[in-house]
Amino acid sequence: MSNVPISGSASVFQLYKKETTFNTAVVPDLHFGLDTSFSANLTNNINPRRGFKGSTTSGRDVQFFTYGKAEYQITENFDLNDPSIFELVLGNKTVDTYSGTDIPSSITLVNGLDHTTTDRNEVYSGALINQATISGAINEPITANLTIIAADMNFTSTLETNTPILNKAPFTFVGASFEMPAGTSINNLVESFDITINNNFTMLYGPNRKAQNYVPGERVYSIKLSTRQIDDILLQSALGGSSISNTNPTENATLKIQATRPDGDTLSFNFVLTPISTYDLSAKLNEAVGENIELTASELTITESIS
Repeated sequence: MSNVPISGSASVFQLYKKETTFNTAVVPDLHFGLDTSFSANLTNNINPRRGFKGSTTSGRDVQFFTYGKAEYQITENFDLNDPSIFELVLGNKTVDTYSGTDIPSSITLVNGLDHTTTDRNEVYSGALINQATISGAINEPITANLTIIAADMNFTSTLETNTPILNKAPFTFVGASFEMPAGTSINNLVESFDITINNNFTMLYGPNRKAQNYVPGERVYSIKLSTRQIDDILLQSALGGSSISNTNPTENATLKIQATRPDGDTLSFNFVLTPISTYDLSAKLNEAVGENIELTASELTITESIS
């Protein structure tokens, strides 16, 4: 029987594992979470070359192609039920706290396509989590979106052995708390949030099509909150007072966002020095007045309390 189209929900899985040495593949055995979508994009950096016409060639047509570096970018989306992925986003875990004290390691990632006859096992090695966005909204679980860059990829027809998904429900927006500074609740009704961590990795190629190594760039933390206005705290913080400050907006010492799940586990995002970079007020007919803010932060630690 020949292969037929397959569905993601019934026949696709992803696994990952931390590499000891960059781009030396290991056998993945961990799920990101409740995985919901995966995509992989290869850019070959093809350079069509044209010159003046020859006796048998036109200068208007391509006469040769040259080829640059091969760049793989992967997108992984999942419901967040296992915080351990944050060690590979921030770089370090000590007991129950993830921090950016180390440079994140590379991973090997497998995408398995379980066909009726000929399977496909895609192995991405030297993979780095370049950006992670954690989101929450009314009626939704906490979700994660990862942008991953990879140094190499190969595939075979022998599937990696799949493993069980962590037997924990996703963290949820219900029960989430928002404090600025930590210990002081935001009175506005928060309806959604996004936390983005950008590692700004650069792959190093030299005279090769495949990446040979990598370096981290500046780490950037950004936070978005969509709220319904109750008091003046967000506006006052954005202005730096009751009017535009002559010096700077309020540099909030801390910001804490905590998510929970039905079994009582918590996951806390603890930001340091978080001024509001943009503020937006929105009033529309038949709707509650909204205040949306974007903040930047100097540091982040993530603390888990897992039963």
